[in-house]
Amino acid sequence: MNTGRIRWRAVAWAVAMVLAQPAMAQESATPEGEAPEAEPSWRLSGSGEAWVYGTRNGVLSTSLLNPGNRVAALPRDLGLLDIRLNGRAEEGPLALVGSVRLTSQRSLTEQAARPDRRDSDDTQQVGQAFVRYRQGEGVLTVGRELLSWGPANFRSPSNPFYFDAGRTNPLAATPGVDVLRYTGQVAPGWRVGGGYVLSTSQITPATDLGHSSWLKIDKQGEAHLASLVLSQQRGGSTFVGGFAQWTPDDAWLLYGEVGSNRQPGLLQVAGPGNGPLYRWQQPAPRSTDALLGASYTLESGHVLIGEWLHSGGGYSEAGQGAYWAQAGRANSLATQNPALGYASLGQALGQAPRLLGRDYLWLGLQSNPQESGLYWRAEYSTQLADHSGQLLLYGEKNFWRQLSGFVVLSRTVGGVQTEFGSLVRSRLTVGVKLFVF
Repeated sequence: MNTGRIRWRAVAWAVAMVLAQPAMAQESATPEGEAPEAEPSWRLSGSGEAWVYGTRNGVLSTSLLNPGNRVAALPRDLGLLDIRLNGRAEEGPLALVGSVRLTSQRSLTEQAARPDRRDSDDTQQVGQAFVRYRQGEGVLTVGRELLSWGPANFRSPSNPFYFDAGRTNPLAATPGVDVLRYTGQVAPGWRVGGGYVLSTSQITPATDLGHSSWLKIDKQGEAHLASLVLSQQRGGSTFVGGFAQWTPDDAWLLYGEVGSNRQPGLLQVAGPGNGPLYRWQQPAPRSTDALLGASYTLESGHVLIGEWLHSGGGYSEAGQGAYWAQAGRANSLATQNPALGYASLGQALGQAPRLLGRDYLWLGLQSNPQESGLYWRAEYSTQLADHSGQLLLYGEKNFWRQLSGFVVLSRTVGGVQTEFGSLVRSRLTVGVKLFVF
């Protein structure tokens, strides 16, 4: 018996029944001659979407880090049914919010000297599930919530939990973290929020940043917003960060983010010898990430965005050279000592810094978000040291009220010893979205 499929259907049925209550209540007629009942105090709302899409990955068989795709095992073909359900119930100052994602995935993976592998996987994920209570200017939230902030797109240095919030991925469904938090106004234009994050396993399963206390202080003006962020993980280092944004007129938005922290570890090249080729330093030295950005809205409503990011936790240009040289030695060793060679390549892939280099440029152009018929966006990310990059194009067309189609195309630039060009040359995704309710 497929218990995963049974759980999947049970979750879908439960959420659908909750979200169907408003419609069921409206359809029930009042018996003739009787006074209509008072409307229920709970206000219920919800939405449901079914995404069906397929992806073809241009996996590099000549990759230095992933020779013959025998290390990362990246799928060549991927088919996905992605159901996203959202519900909300409100009564006075109390709100209950939940979102569930159900996926059914089929994939085909090609690997050198091995038979093609076909896999299937059905998953269920509770992206958000929290209770929120408002009392005057104060808000208390308990549960799993998307705890993101700041105006940046490429990365968010001011957030200790969401360095990459998925804003550059048009297919992302970023889940929340398990949190207890309170936010309130302490003076006109000043708000203070803080709380305790119990777990971040939904977004960082390998390095759970839970058991973290945090504090956020906001200063809001007519044309600006500035925030200071502090966080302390139990047994870990202190995070210090913040962001600021300024809107000089209706067209311009100028902003910046910064964050300083110690990552759980840093992958370093090991010295000569017969042992491992890499070593894991714990914890990593304290590093600072900083981002500057600007967006300009054209008269057509299209938005042009540019961001520069300095990632202090990445390798210098010399450090990247040492990383790739050692990867070359591991690649050669894999033909003589496969166990050690492939293990070293897996370590180089799995424990590399979250961004390999230190300086990046991200450019984006998107159509008017208010136009419902056709939406498109174009983005280019590049590392300034090795000059590698990735171009991403996204387009979505509404066919009718409940159906739209979309296409995502990405193409990398750079050789096998560059960050963006090391694993995949291209990726094409085609799909449809069905808006059920």
